[in-house]
Amino acid sequence: MDGIERFAAQASEFRDWARDGIGAGHVGARKALEQITQLYVAGLALPQPWSSGCSEDHDAYEVPAEELRTVVTSCVGLPFDFYWEVIDPLETPAENGVGSLSDDIGDIYRDVVSGLVEFEAGRSAEAQWEWSFNFESHWGEHATSAMRALHWWLSESGFHPEE
Repeated sequence: MDGIERFAAQASEFRDWARDGIGAGHVGARKALEQITQLYVAGLALPQPWSSGCSEDHDAYEVPAEELRTVVTSCVGLPFDFYWEVIDPLETPAENGVGSLSDDIGDIYRDVVSGLVEFEAGRSAEAQWEWSFNFESHWGEHATSAMRALHWWLSESGFHPEE
């Protein structure tokens, strides 16, 4: 299984999780951290964005607003939404901003599902472009911000899933 197929499998799992129940409280936060981290790791194995098989007149699939709204609304059970984040960690002094977990999950969903629709329609070159380009330019940042906030919250709350 190549990087595109592995990512497609993880993207499908992420889509199902986000649409069918993000969960609540500590368990929901832990599952969100797992899902986002697994997707990010799969994203690291994606090939470069451009593929010679990609159609030049390709129009990306857009996730319907109602579907996206459902995903964002399902985040309501998570133990927090807003968090502080560093905008550019290489800038001195670093500029802080406010992040939103529901916005992170929604943006990741939109970028990943648009490529997944292409992949499931047999347009793997277009899916590769959607996933790789958006990983580098958009959803990868949302994923790392969400992972840090979720990790921090779970560590500080003392949650241990085996208890």
